[in-house]
Amino acid sequence: MKIKSFALALLCSAPVLLPAQQFSRYDDMRIRAPENWKPVKVYSLDIAAGGNYMNGNVDSVGYYGKIDFSKVLSEKNNFYVQAEQNFVKFGTNVVMDKVRGAFLYTYAAAPHINLYFSSTHAKNKFLKLKYRTANSAGVCYHFLLQKDAKERVVLSAGPMPEYSSYKNGTIQREFRAAARAIVPVRLSDYALLGTDFMYFPLVADMADFRTYTEAYLQFTIVPEKWFFRITTNNEYSSRPQPGVRHNDLSLNYSVSLKLGK
Repeated sequence: MKIKSFALALLCSAPVLLPAQQFSRYDDMRIRAPENWKPVKVYSLDIAAGGNYMNGNVDSVGYYGKIDFSKVLSEKNNFYVQAEQNFVKFGTNVVMDKVRGAFLYTYAAAPHINLYFSSTHAKNKFLKLKYRTANSAGVCYHFLLQKDAKERVVLSAGPMPEYSSYKNGTIQREFRAAARAIVPVRLSDYALLGTDFMYFPLVADMADFRTYTEAYLQFTIVPEKWFFRITTNNEYSSRPQPGVRHNDLSLNYSVSLKLGK
């Protein structure tokens, strides 16, 4: 089996926030934009894995795994699958416990326009979330902001019915909209600045909304191989579950190695 691309996370992100807030609220609905995946003729497979174990003055165990898979069905049809799990425990306290999976289908309707359907599934202990699924279909417009850049600006929007089940027995069925803007700016051959903004309003009550904002600065250590990235995330919910704060802010950094052909 040939692997078109392979990614190994050497240093997992280091969030700067309280243990009970270490979970992203809405990245379970955040699918990697296909317009910025590395183009392939048949398929691609990116794998990231990591873990830690500590025994002594501090007892800690943790593991992380992620898979991104894309398949070219035809010239205009593409299919993408993502899965991720992250778990961290200090002593007897679990401070991170998250699982998510998603798939995305896109159809190239025009040179700069894609039609899409996506479905996401997740659980998140610190949001008291047993299970959430969000399904969306819509239109995506993408273009190059800079002449010689590889990364594309992506603008998308569509309806997003959502089902959530919480540990206290609460079940929510909501009809939301989903809007997203991804803007990458290449500063040089070795530096990339980017933002990713998502907005999820409740259609029947626009005062009930969520936002996810990410900004990152990525440096190329070795072209096409080694990368260092600093990322900040700001997540907001206008009406969170009882005991959950409105806002989470995190700072993350990572070093990655990518191999493939």
